[in-house]
Amino acid sequence: MCMKKPANQPLPPLTAKEKSVLQFIEQELVSKGVSPSYQEICDHFGFASFNSVQNYLKQLSNKGYVLIPQNQKRAIQILHSADDFQKDLVNRLGVAHKDNLHIVKEPSKNSFAGQSSQSSQSDNNSKVLPIPFLGRVAAGSPIERLHENEFIDVPATFIKTPGDYFALKVEGDSMIDEGIFDGDFLVVLSQKNAKDGDLVVASVEAESTVKRFYMKKNPEISTTTKAVELRPANPRLTSMWYAPQQVEIKGLVKALLRKY
Repeated sequence: MCMKKPANQPLPPLTAKEKSVLQFIEQELVSKGVSPSYQEICDHFGFASFNSVQNYLKQLSNKGYVLIPQNQKRAIQILHSADDFQKDLVNRLGVAHKDNLHIVKEPSKNSFAGQSSQSSQSDNNSKVLPIPFLGRVAAGSPIERLHENEFIDVPATFIKTPGDYFALKVEGDSMIDEGIFDGDFLVVLSQKNAKDGDLVVASVEAESTVKRFYMKKNPEISTTTKAVELRPANPRLTSMWYAPQQVEIKGLVKALLRKY
């Protein structure tokens, strides 16, 4: 039986898929009041068999995130949420105060009532937050190399809206006219949709790239059907065009970091 970790023991990190499974269980518990069945988990993620479900639940149990009572259906218990690792890490590193553990929540308009803007700005600038570093993304030919459980510190002022954030390192020069250069780090808000003009990280055939997103008719083809244009910002390069079903939006670029 898996027990909740002692207070002084660091919480183990999760892989991306483990986190997804845990988040799905949390969502089902919140919306339905009961944990999902193995069949529902299997169907949601498209697993080939229950073995995959059992393996992920065993990993989550071994890491102390869930408790799975024996011989009981729909009885998965959450010991730690999918966001608790990041909160635990922030707390242990001392990069945010206890009251600021909801690190991706945007403060309300009245949050700083009665405080000077100079003081608030100074406090925010002094804080850094760790977000997952997922590898490299091309600002040229699409490429993606993922790394598990690596983090990069970013200023707290970069996290302005609620959501899940991650960082990518740029390779290539296709976005230089946007001020994005080889070796820069992008702060990305995880999101599955985009509107015209958004700067996105998009995946095509399991490889990712950073480009401007547009949904429009391809002027080079005689058709009324709209396609996805992934537009570079380099006069040497031309746009890439895809059918909408070929493109998966990974997130919106929200900030850039550069090391000198």
